[in-house]
Amino acid sequence: MINRLLTAFDIDPVQFRALLSTSLKTDFRTGIFASSRRKPSKRRFPGLWQIAVFYGFLGLVLSFIIIENNDLFFTGTVMITFVMFSVATSMLVEFQSIVVSPDDYTVLAHRPISSRTFFASRMANLLTYLGVITAAIGLIPSVVYSFRYGFRPQLALASMLGMLGASLLVALFIVFLYVNLMHLVHPKKLRRMFSYLQLVLSFLVYGSGMIFTTLLKEEVLGGMRLQQEIWTLLLPPTWFASLMQLAVGHKVWLSLASILTGAGVTLLLSLYAYGKLSLEYAAILSRLDESSEGSKTPARRRKAAAPLFGRNEGRAAALLIRNQFKYDMKFRLSVLAIIPLTILYLLTGLSSGGGLADPFVNPVEHFEKANLLYFAMAFFPVLLLASMARSDSWQASWIFHATPSDKGKLVLAMKDVLMVLFVLPYVFALGVIFFMYFDNYQHVVVHVLVLSLLSHLIMQILVMANPYLPFSRPLRKGERTTGVFVGIVVAAVGMTIIINILTRLIYVSQISTGIALVVLAVMTILFEKLAAERVQKKSRLFQFDQ
Repeated sequence: MINRLLTAFDIDPVQFRALLSTSLKTDFRTGIFASSRRKPSKRRFPGLWQIAVFYGFLGLVLSFIIIENNDLFFTGTVMITFVMFSVATSMLVEFQSIVVSPDDYTVLAHRPISSRTFFASRMANLLTYLGVITAAIGLIPSVVYSFRYGFRPQLALASMLGMLGASLLVALFIVFLYVNLMHLVHPKKLRRMFSYLQLVLSFLVYGSGMIFTTLLKEEVLGGMRLQQEIWTLLLPPTWFASLMQLAVGHKVWLSLASILTGAGVTLLLSLYAYGKLSLEYAAILSRLDESSEGSKTPARRRKAAAPLFGRNEGRAAALLIRNQFKYDMKFRLSVLAIIPLTILYLLTGLSSGGGLADPFVNPVEHFEKANLLYFAMAFFPVLLLASMARSDSWQASWIFHATPSDKGKLVLAMKDVLMVLFVLPYVFALGVIFFMYFDNYQHVVVHVLVLSLLSHLIMQILVMANPYLPFSRPLRKGERTTGVFVGIVVAAVGMTIIINILTRLIYVSQISTGIALVVLAVMTILFEKLAAERVQKKSRLFQFDQ
């Protein structure tokens, strides 16, 4: 039956299945846990469940908003808005992986594949990706909706359909935006623009989540309302939230108008995408991607790659990481993502007034206001090392295996370079913030030294747990979400316990503080030796085709 349906639309069933299967295997085959096993995973697409787990936590947060607030239209609009932002942040950078890539033309142009078959396979791949994200976010809220206003299963169905429609609309709009901007901006510059836009959207998602959390604590969220009126037709999230209004019989005609508006815009964007997403478009992308962005003034050549890294594996790691940060947008964004998080966490701590207390003077108040900053500090090393393992340019890692370098020393040098170039400047930036609020600058120096040692210990533990050569493994959608989340939770819990002990029990005495510094320094030296032994042992197993 499916074959007849595909043939009726002039789509080759065999080619369609082959293209879709290959796309799904390429995109979702490798997950962070599966890749760490010596034996390949028996699951067909381990990356899918990692995406589901990660986005499922966002759905859990949304379910609390639904429980707290009784206004169906308000909570539905908030939920749809979160879904649209989540899909947008994912699609902006992953466009060429999810929708169409310049490599599609190189691989498929010489094969007898029609534009309809190619378009159908790419759209099916896109819908699969959107379906996983949407289902992960919407599963728990849909279940909550089915019991929130009495037993109404049609409300759960309406909420899921609304989220799927909103996801498709956002994805098609990004296709429309990408295609039209590509004629004005070079694809490489466009990817950079979209990457920074993704960073801004992520900032908005995190910020709105923290705002709703604050409103929940202050019991303000329960009283918020949104009336469905004519002017709400100007808000795309309300187009799909109206499905839930229709399911319970509220403002039927206005809800139908909203639904028809959303469906009409989605249909128009679908027709536009059908006319653009083809092998011919992939050929255009390929030619533009290979063209030059324009002449640039060559920068003066530096004598050293970075301070403290002037020779051997250290110099190689410093040059590689510095240039990867310059040219690899995904790696750059992974590093820069800590900035909006830190700003939000700082604003949250300062929102209660009074500034950040000195932990040596008022440890309880300091911990209450600065605990999220320490969460970000623990988050940063985990994110850095997760970003270092994988890259779109992983094929170039053959050079590690073809040069007379010590791969174990390269891994350790990578850790040291990350510490010097990124982690220490971040900790010192926190020190500048502390300097504005602490009573004594000596307290700032001691606290920053303690945080630096703790950050280095986190880096050492992570390298021992999962040593990899830098940028040596291929990227897959959803590969890092669960692994990074687990690492963040473990690091954050550990950091919270340690900082709590330090501020409440250690900082009260100068002798105890001095002993703590000596203990942390000794632990750093000991862990460095353990990390060197562990990495040298594991590096013998490194292979290019891993």
